[in-house]
Amino acid sequence: MLGKIRHYASAAWKETKLIHLKSSLETTAGHNLFVFGAPFHSNLGDQAQSYCIEQWAKKNYPDYNIWIFDTMFVSFNDYQLLNVIRKLIRLSDKIFLHSGYHTTDLYMLEENMQRKVVQLFPDMRIVILPQTIYYKNHEQLEKAKSIYNAHPDLHLLCRDDVSFATAQKEFANCKLMKFPDIVTSMIGSKHYENPRKGIFLCMRNDKEAFYSKERIEQLRQELSDIDDVTLGDTTISMPAKEIIANRAKVLNDTWNQYSQYRVIITDRYHGTIFSLIAGTPVLVLSSSDHKLSSGVKWFPEEFSDYVHYVPDINTVREQVERVYAADLDYRLPPYFQEKYYSKLKGLIGDRIFLRVE
Repeated sequence: MLGKIRHYASAAWKETKLIHLKSSLETTAGHNLFVFGAPFHSNLGDQAQSYCIEQWAKKNYPDYNIWIFDTMFVSFNDYQLLNVIRKLIRLSDKIFLHSGYHTTDLYMLEENMQRKVVQLFPDMRIVILPQTIYYKNHEQLEKAKSIYNAHPDLHLLCRDDVSFATAQKEFANCKLMKFPDIVTSMIGSKHYENPRKGIFLCMRNDKEAFYSKERIEQLRQELSDIDDVTLGDTTISMPAKEIIANRAKVLNDTWNQYSQYRVIITDRYHGTIFSLIAGTPVLVLSSSDHKLSSGVKWFPEEFSDYVHYVPDINTVREQVERVYAADLDYRLPPYFQEKYYSKLKGLIGDRIFLRVE
């Protein structure tokens, strides 16, 4: 029998909701798969990760009931939700922590939620889906080490070389794997026949931004005599609740939009991946950390006409002209799905970690 998928978002938090959830867990037949840490904001890169996690879970655990909780919902009332689930969880159930930038002291709400899950479920296998790992504060790193290394069956997937090296040094007791961002599993799954025109500047506007707004505006003007230039971001103005309710449509509309450009320039990791889903060449600029400079190393030789890392923004115009001169078919293979995500379930394994009474 196929399992059901249930989403619990922070906007829906009420004590009565938790009571209903407890009742549902007690009465739902079959196995359960829990995903903690889904996004509650309007960043489409994070929403795409949720979409891909859900699709992967449905495909690989079709008979499991899938319960997806956003970080705020998990964190409310001193993690009351986790205490409810801890009392009801079965050894045949599975726990996943959402992918992204959660293993860091830059975003402590997500990091604290992740630590709490690891602490409260020491007798369950926990899989932390692909992460960027970065700590600025030594004290926070030491706290994370003490919690993650104490868990006897914690699997930590790292989505770039730098994060993997950090995990090998700091989280040596965990089961570590280097694994690409889950949204890469969408590359090669779609082919677009849209006429292509213009340049899209997909630039972030937050604390991870490396270049100033003024420098990006200067770049826009520098490129405007080549073609029309549009400025945007993967974080959009649509409320998160509306995105989640229409996630597949919002993402597909976004990828279709990206397929209408000749080239995309971005300092967003998921701006890079979205471009490749759309089959559009992408110039990848620097960000304030290693996420992009290390992340672009995932792309194999057959992607070389489509992914160009540009550490010097002053050479962007030259790179755009090269892309415009290239003869491209705007199609990429499903490399990441075939090489990685079709095999992930087997790599994680189905062994149950036996509870010590």
